[in-house]
Amino acid sequence: MVIGRNDTVSTQFAGRLSLIAFATAVFRGLLGEADFFGTIQTALVSLGVFYVLGLVVGEAARRMVEENARADLVERLGSATVSGTPVPPA
Repeated sequence: MVIGRNDTVSTQFAGRLSLIAFATAVFRGLLGEADFFGTIQTALVSLGVFYVLGLVVGEAARRMVEENARADLVERLGSATVSGTPVPPA
């Protein structure tokens, strides 16, 4: 993971997941008529926890997709160079 880049899959996933967790905690507090500060505290903790969780899961997903794409490319190029046939379309 490169520090300073905000457009990676993991940071995008983490941002979305954390905002969903924050909104869920706020709506839960509103529906349960909980006090404001307790609700916001819970929502902010949820935001932080789910951001970290999203970073981990997003990075794992990125690595799996890249590994799968790399293996598929090697398979396609390897079969094309051995048999002399053109590379099949994706």
